[in-house]
Amino acid sequence: MTKCCTVTLPTEMRDVKIQNYINGEWATPSSGAYLKNYNPATGMEIAPIPDSKSADIDYAVHAAKSAFPMWSNMPGVERAAILNCIADLIDQNCDILATLESQDQGKTVASAAAIDIPKCAAYFRQFANYVTEGIRETESSMKLVCTTSSINKLVPSSQRATTQHVASGVAALITPWNFPLLMVCEKLAPCIAVGNTCVIKPTELTSVTSYLLTHILQAAAVPKGVVNIVFGSGVNAGEPLVKHRDVRLISFTGGSVTGSKVGALAGGLFKRVSLELGGKCPSLVFSDCDLEYAITTHVRGAYQNQGEVCLSASRQYVQRDIYEKFLDGFRQQVRQEVHVGDPANPATFYGPVVTKQHMEKVTSYIRLAQEEGATVEFLVNPNDPVTNVSTDGRLTIEGLEGGYFIAPTLITNVSQGSRVMQEEIFGPVVCVLPFDTEEEAVQLANDTQYGLGASVWTEDPEKLERVMRQINAGSVWGNNWLAWDDCMPFGGMGCSGTSREHGPWSLEFYTETKALYTHTV
Repeated sequence: MTKCCTVTLPTEMRDVKIQNYINGEWATPSSGAYLKNYNPATGMEIAPIPDSKSADIDYAVHAAKSAFPMWSNMPGVERAAILNCIADLIDQNCDILATLESQDQGKTVASAAAIDIPKCAAYFRQFANYVTEGIRETESSMKLVCTTSSINKLVPSSQRATTQHVASGVAALITPWNFPLLMVCEKLAPCIAVGNTCVIKPTELTSVTSYLLTHILQAAAVPKGVVNIVFGSGVNAGEPLVKHRDVRLISFTGGSVTGSKVGALAGGLFKRVSLELGGKCPSLVFSDCDLEYAITTHVRGAYQNQGEVCLSASRQYVQRDIYEKFLDGFRQQVRQEVHVGDPANPATFYGPVVTKQHMEKVTSYIRLAQEEGATVEFLVNPNDPVTNVSTDGRLTIEGLEGGYFIAPTLITNVSQGSRVMQEEIFGPVVCVLPFDTEEEAVQLANDTQYGLGASVWTEDPEKLERVMRQINAGSVWGNNWLAWDDCMPFGGMGCSGTSREHGPWSLEFYTETKALYTHTV
């Protein structure tokens, strides 16, 4: 059994020196080049990111492949002990991880400490429990006939069969920037729990906590080569990883455009692929709902994490007879309770978006809505230290003038066919439209290329069940939003992705299933 030790992590961003982690050791990128990185709240440069190339990927995949026989043959209880140690070390360093995650990504320290970091530890414990208990196998038996001494003589016989789940090999885990450490741990925990080894390629936009994780992995005595983390861009590091001949499976979370490229590259190489992609998630608010509760949840669903959530409630449809009342309550609550500003301030609800480039993308949709004649409102809290609101919603925050802040934006009177309604904006922007009938609501919800999540709001249980079942989305909530059950499958339809992960579905994805047939006379 592994004795869990302690680990000392840097507590200040200036002390973070990001390096690749390959075969249990830290290494500079083979190119010697680094990418610039910025604190989104200030616009100031912080820890640069290694600009790794195919040579670094080759080295990492080789290390993972070499470690696979040892790790996959280690008893599950021993792997579980290491996973539990990782979880303990994450919990012990929650405040440090949350603070540096905020400075790298822009999310509030409070939300990172309350949601992101604890869930990271929870994933390792969940899958430690799974492998300790053993994967449940399917068993069967049947009567049949078989040949004995002569091929012409058939005699009664019987056969029993069972499945066997075995580790697949080297996995590529490619993660996004909106929940940086959380998404790494969500994939890493099941991957290594079942005996795979891996190469992780975090997004180059938010790599700090993935680097801190390497220190935790080493302190937890994860054997060399089992987990390798290579930093860099999608073109220079991600593409060589996806195409590498020794990578057996790929789990990718990110945008739909990039996901389609990953799927195309991997498909021709017969790799197993899971793609969790974008969303443009609808919510249907019927007139018989608990309106006060619905408004509160829709405010949170629209603006939590700066709206940088693939399941963000970004398309809200409200039945016409309560439409204006819903909007009045929505506006009032945002202006009173949604504080935008310093992500280190406990009172802040959301901080800056992740990069200057992403701020430009989000505000381009706001400008598009204005050009199309939609009603665009910036619901700025009058008590926030905002010194300027630009015509496209950019905020200047006193003391953080270089930050990438955007106002809570409400768009109404917009066409259902507008790009603002049809494309993922991934920022603090929500569109709210009315509907009249249940049939129209379902049609509007399904009028999208995406199919990741949705929610339905009504106090009529029969209507709730009926409407939920008609929506084309991988996850549908009734009278709630983003209430996770990590034992349930997660994934999307259409442009929102392929496959399912979480809980037992992750165990299926990260293993190969064999059928073993035993003949008994």
